Amino acid sequence: MAQFHSLTVSKIIKETSDAVSVSFDIPDSLKADFVFIPGQYLTLKMMISGEDCRRSYSICSSKNEPLTVAVKKVTNGKMSTFINDNLNVGDSIEVMPPEGNFKLNPSEINNRKFVGFAAGSGITPIMSMIKQMVISEPNSQFLLFYSNKTEDEVIFKKQFDQFSETSVNVKFIYTQQKAESSLLEGRIDQQKATELMQSNMSWVNSDAFYLCGPEEMIFSTKNALKSFGVVEDKIKFELFTAPVKLAEKQEPIEVDEDFDGEAMITVICDDEEVEFSLDRDGDTILDAAMDEDVDVPFSCKGAVCCTCKAKVVEGKVTMDANYALSEEEVADGFVLACQSHPASAKVIIDFD
Repeated sequence: MAQFHSLTVSKIIKETSDAVSVSFDIPDSLKADFVFIPGQYLTLKMMISGEDCRRSYSICSSKNEPLTVAVKKVTNGKMSTFINDNLNVGDSIEVMPPEGNFKLNPSEINNRKFVGFAAGSGITPIMSMIKQMVISEPNSQFLLFYSNKTEDEVIFKKQFDQFSETSVNVKFIYTQQKAESSLLEGRIDQQKATELMQSNMSWVNSDAFYLCGPEEMIFSTKNALKSFGVVEDKIKFELFTAPVKLAEKQEPIEVDEDFDGEAMITVICDDEEVEFSLDRDGDTILDAAMDEDVDVPFSCKGAVCCTCKAKVVEGKVTMDANYALSEEEVADGFVLACQSHPASAKVIIDFD
């Protein structure tokens, strides 16, 4: 199981009126732990007003730059507000090594094409991908549709202006101000995503499509791309808010015939085993483990990140939702503990 490490803040840049980028100094002894693939995120842990706060923020740097995340202030968001208003260079933060399946995997091919749809702070992981692509794949191309309310809210605007259009073509879309054309005005819904792709049909056969932002934009865009014949495997997405519709639940799992609804759960964490009983209709395995004072890893508790990823080594488990694990990981027995409930009389789940 990944552990938190204390990292020192080396730089803070105010990107917009309500967003900052935060860079960390990585000691030589931890550099191997913080190697990442562009698109992945860091889980940060801080005590704020006596509360243990944990949040996941995507990396926005390339591998050639200091490890950096971008944090946009969220209304009533304890950690995002603290980071924007109170964090200082020299402060220490508990940080977990990079995680996440939303990533731009390296390739020996040097002429790939990518399309990205992002809204607001959803640009963060895609920015990391673009920066790394420019460095590692000079002949590859990236078409980005980036939506914000106004130009003043565009994170990394100056950095985007420095990219060459031959490799990075950015279409800025505004929902509350005029754009260079009506096509680039308004929210990205299914019709808008369809129109954007229709005006860029040479990109329909791209190698991958990366979608990051609120739920409505992601699933609307995904439906639009599928209408053009884009295969499911090419569409990668990451939610930046907890899902509301829970549109992609796990396939039903057949419950053991002799299971009466109460299971004996064994949780393995940090080489320790803790046992407790849990009703199938009760708390999630994550919450129940926390009630037993097990220091299990977690962040969003909304099926969005995979910080609470664990493996079922015995028994059966159902998940309410899954937006973070790949089909291969699920097939290998991995689950999101924050969404998991027992489906057999005995369940052993391993966080290590």
